[in-house]
Amino acid sequence: MKRLRQLRIARHMSQQRLAIELNLTQAAVSKYEKGLSEPDISTLKTISELFNVSVDYLIGASDIPARYTRADLSEDDILLLNNYRRLNKIEKAKAYAYIQGLLQE
Repeated sequence: MKRLRQLRIARHMSQQRLAIELNLTQAAVSKYEKGLSEPDISTLKTISELFNVSVDYLIGASDIPARYTRADLSEDDILLLNNYRRLNKIEKAKAYAYIQGLLQE
């Protein structure tokens, strides 16, 4: 979990301080960061909440750090997301480029 180290350093937090926050040992945090050990699901959830990132981001399954819940999304957001998911890869790239163009206006 190399992202754990990045997140911890960005917060100017020592391994010892993170260990205290997670009720773990500093050695456990070190092992997580070096990839020698992996946290259990409960610990992953706690880390995710502490750094306000998704579990997917922590484990490298996503490059998007934001953690959203359904409660954070409006009906329009949900409709847009559902429609976007129906697009193929090329259509998604076009939609993304179009949105980027709109944001630069």
